[in-house]
Amino acid sequence: MIDDEEITKHKIMTKKRFSLAVEQVVAQHRNVSYIDAAVMVIEKRGMDYTNLKRLLSDSLKAKIEHEASELRLIKTKTGNKLPI
Repeated sequence: MIDDEEITKHKIMTKKRFSLAVEQVVAQHRNVSYIDAAVMVIEKRGMDYTNLKRLLSDSLKAKIEHEASELRLIKTKTGNKLPI
């Protein structure tokens, strides 16, 4: 799973550290989505989910929005999309 020592060694979680932790989880476990990886990092740190909004970098937010739109969890503004 996730290396607990790597995630919890810093007391303060910044956007950069959070993004690196999420990217590390996704790289180590190919079948884990960015949404699940973010939840795993939050739970391992014992943080409140309300802190997630301020920890998301722009690139991580874009990846999570893309996953959510593919899973039809959110509506996209792009309009119709042909199946490939």
